[in-house]
Amino acid sequence: MGLTAMLLLGCASSGRPRVAGGPSAEGALAYYPLEAGWGWAYEVEREGTKVLALYSVALRRPDLAIVRNADERIEYAVLPDGIARRDGGRATDYLLRSPVRAGDLWPVAGGTATVVEIGKQVGLPAASYRDCALVEEVRHAPDRVTRTTYCRGVGPVEIEMVVSNPSTLTYEPFAHARLLSVSRPEAAGE
Repeated sequence: MGLTAMLLLGCASSGRPRVAGGPSAEGALAYYPLEAGWGWAYEVEREGTKVLALYSVALRRPDLAIVRNADERIEYAVLPDGIARRDGGRATDYLLRSPVRAGDLWPVAGGTATVVEIGKQVGLPAASYRDCALVEEVRHAPDRVTRTTYCRGVGPVEIEMVVSNPSTLTYEPFAHARLLSVSRPEAAGE
């Protein structure tokens, strides 16, 4: 798995999410639209090196979305209560839970995910975004924190990962991805 896929996955993990009745995934899908035709271009920086990473929704079924980056395939389970990663054909950790609300938290393998902020505004070199949700995943072994900012009607616009350095007892930057552009299904035929 490449660095960019690892960043967008927020580190692959195990553990089955609770599947329960409740609100539709529309809340989560509003912040991470996973319909065919969506695409994202990111600048990913790690250890002073910047690369361009392109992602697009290759397949969408009611309960599944497959996002591609070159030859990599990232699977997401679209569930009644949110969007979860898929590994080996089964749902694992949630990226977002519906409805998306500040303060909500849920377990992820080796830690927890928390919606830290709703209504966040993000200014990036390519554009500014409003109505965003910041989700923070804190995991152990190794200790790391991934902060993903999902913006309504756009998807992930910024992803930061920091990893604990046991020598210095501090968290150090590991990778940072920033959205450069987004393509929407309605723009595909233009």
